[in-house]
Amino acid sequence: MSITHFKLFSASLKFLVVGALILSCNTRLSAQNINYARKVITDLCAPEMYGRGYVNKGDYIAARYIREELKTAKVKSFTPEYFQDFGFPVSVFADEVSMVIDNQSLIPGEHFIVAAGCPPVDGIFKLLWVDSAMIDNQSLFNQIEKQILRQTFLVFGDVKNQNLIYPERLKQLMLSPFKARGIIHANEKKLTWSVATKWDAFATIFVKDGLLKPYQTSVKLIITPQIKSHNTQNVIAYVEGSKYKDSFIVFTAHYDHLGMMGRDAIFPGANDNASGVAMLLDLVKYYSKNKPDYSIAFIFFAGEEAGLYGSYFYTENPLFPLKQISLLLNLDLMGTGDKGLTAVNATVFPDEFQELQLVNMDGDYLPTIASRGKAQNSDHYYFTENGVKSFFFYLMGDYHFYHDIDDKADTLPLSKYNEAFKLIQQFTDNYQKAE
Repeated sequence: MSITHFKLFSASLKFLVVGALILSCNTRLSAQNINYARKVITDLCAPEMYGRGYVNKGDYIAARYIREELKTAKVKSFTPEYFQDFGFPVSVFADEVSMVIDNQSLIPGEHFIVAAGCPPVDGIFKLLWVDSAMIDNQSLFNQIEKQILRQTFLVFGDVKNQNLIYPERLKQLMLSPFKARGIIHANEKKLTWSVATKWDAFATIFVKDGLLKPYQTSVKLIITPQIKSHNTQNVIAYVEGSKYKDSFIVFTAHYDHLGMMGRDAIFPGANDNASGVAMLLDLVKYYSKNKPDYSIAFIFFAGEEAGLYGSYFYTENPLFPLKQISLLLNLDLMGTGDKGLTAVNATVFPDEFQELQLVNMDGDYLPTIASRGKAQNSDHYYFTENGVKSFFFYLMGDYHFYHDIDDKADTLPLSKYNEAFKLIQQFTDNYQKAE
């Protein structure tokens, strides 16, 4: 045994004793079901879910799917139909999103994306390429600044990577583009989308590397978003504890994703976060059959991609007092694991993080458990801000599809799904016994 392992052992003796007892129960450790997880991910990423976003009620269709799984597992609900309703404004791209450079039509999602906060644009516009001469030549910079560019898009390509005399001018231009109609970022290596709740001051478009050439002179754009008041719902269930009914361990995962950009570009969101939903539903099946000591709640949040709306709403309108939550584990990006797991809030709750490391070493589940501090990057955040002991777990691996059209069910490896499930389940069961 190494010195580090011995120190962890000494600091967590009470967890080890409990862990040994639980490890002896093979039926409890073989509960994970990767085939079920794959089915859930495939279902949630199907075209009929519309990217679980704001077009064609995609997130509502996903919420109904989750509700049916909860009913099948026969777990309890705090509300009549497992839903907690709320709403927020969002920019919806339900209609045409098209781009033609000279006579070349580009494919939305594959060749280009528009900024999530892009305002409506419809027309034919001139292209003005921004180069180092325009930035560093004071006379030319002033001359262009005085031009009327309302029918022009500024194009930023290699100039972003050049050593400029006045780099601050480039930054200024990208923030306020001479009153041009908008800007185009050419030479993008990866097209990553998001969600916005209001429109930007001007249109911004990102084009894949190699598709835009300096000799091209015009662009035809049709971009027709709408700001809508979006009604949605968290989906919530629980299993009542056998010993401590009024104390809760809470598992959370967001089920929403980006939806669609126009009529053709769908963002399936397999890793982000159909994978977390699948593991959460798998945990529902496990704890519905293995009675926990604590009550365990399962919360599937909407509105995470738009700004943690679902988790914020819940902390303002909890279905049971937040002070009754003993531990919260938020699961997001659970589709890999070859490079281990990262625990956000590890530095905030060092004792529990130490126990997580110890459980991992004893079970030889994942290559490493990485420590990360406090971060406002997923649905654990507002619980932490309200005094709840919370962690955000995400898996690490060589999977590079994120917020793009290629984050699909059939490309998601789930390489360490079983191991990650066992780690989380073992850590949770140890925690219940130790408390």
